[in-house]
Amino acid sequence: MFNMRITSRVDDMPIMDSIKQHLEKKFSSLERYSNHIIDGEFILDEVRGRFVGEVILNVKGGTITAKATAKSPIDVIDELKDKIKVQLNRYEEKMKSRR
Repeated sequence: MFNMRITSRVDDMPIMDSIKQHLEKKFSSLERYSNHIIDGEFILDEVRGRFVGEVILNVKGGTITAKATAKSPIDVIDELKDKIKVQLNRYEEKMKSRR
């Protein structure tokens, strides 16, 4: 799996192991969609009782970013994976058309 940094912007909210495991499980399958992923970063924040997540993937020739908001961190991770998957498919199509 590519290197994924996990960051929490809330001082009193450490990221639990269950969330880390869910994140690794979901995002390990992204390499199936693109082999151009260099590394990534997952940022989790809490705003007014809701969780805001952001994923930044560095790929060959650019950056892919997605944001999501939900009531639980698990829902944020699931939504982000779906958004990143669509963007990676679009990126791969663009890379194929350039060849």
